[in-house]
Amino acid sequence: MFKRFSGFAALVSLVLSAVVSTVYAADQPTPAFAQPEVLKAGLQIGLSEEQQPKFKEGVTNFFNCRISAFNKLMKGRDQVDMERKMKSKTKGCVRAMDKEMGSFITEEQQPKYENYRETLLAHMKGQ
Repeated sequence: MFKRFSGFAALVSLVLSAVVSTVYAADQPTPAFAQPEVLKAGLQIGLSEEQQPKFKEGVTNFFNCRISAFNKLMKGRDQVDMERKMKSKTKGCVRAMDKEMGSFITEEQQPKYENYRETLLAHMKGQ
C-alpha cells in the first residue's frame, strides 16, 4: 500500500511543480508531457516503484529520439515536406518507446499505457 502511495505522492508533486512553473511562466506553453490530461493518464497506469524510473526513462528516450530526428532533418539539404517526414520519424520513436515499455508493463497496464501514449501524442499535435 505504501509503495503505491509513495508513487502517487511523487506524481502529485510532479503535477504541482508543473502547475507552479505554469504560474511563473504563464506566457510559455506547457509541454505536452506536463498537460493535466497526460499526467492523469500516466497516473492511471498504476506503475510500481520499480516501474516508475523505467517509465520515465522510456518517455525521456522518446523525446530525445524526436529531438534527434528533428535536428537531423533540419541539417539535411532536402527541406521539402518536413511535416510528413517528422510524422514518420515520430512513428519510429513511438515504436521504440512501445518496445521499451513492453519490457516491463504488465498485460493489465498495457491498455492504460496505450491511452497515455495516445493522450501524449494528441497534446503534441496541438502544440
